[in-house]
Amino acid sequence: MSNPGEPMQGRDIKGLKVRDVMETVGKRQLPVVPDTATVYDVVEAMCSYRHSRVLYVVDEDGRLTGYISLENLMRHIFGHSHERHAHPRHLLTIITTESARDLMNKRPFHAREDDDVETVLERMIGKRVPEIAIVDNEDRIVADLTMLDLLKVCR
Repeated sequence: MSNPGEPMQGRDIKGLKVRDVMETVGKRQLPVVPDTATVYDVVEAMCSYRHSRVLYVVDEDGRLTGYISLENLMRHIFGHSHERHAHPRHLLTIITTESARDLMNKRPFHAREDDDVETVLERMIGKRVPEIAIVDNEDRIVADLTMLDLLKVCR
């Protein structure tokens, strides 16, 4: 164990591929919901995945189309009660939201199995994204990767 203030000595990630991290982490249930899932289903799914604070939204072919973060879900459900002056546009969004498709961020951040971990980590840190979907060549989710997964691999 390192002393406070000293850099941690860990496994070098240079040359490591996302696939290598996936093998270390192993298979786990992926936090995925169909784009047609109701808001209730989204809440239920969010509560059921212990390792993730993100739900990946997929179309009927299983392709990644977006994501819903816990923060965005909480803002959607409770935002009106915590904002002093809720803008009518926000209230309209709450009323008209019916599915995961309506809630999701439509610009999902993802990586592929052959990507370099170092590059993926830089992008995650730069975009302040604590977890991402790993997709195949057809944009179907095959795994997910969290900052904690990367820490475990580097220790």
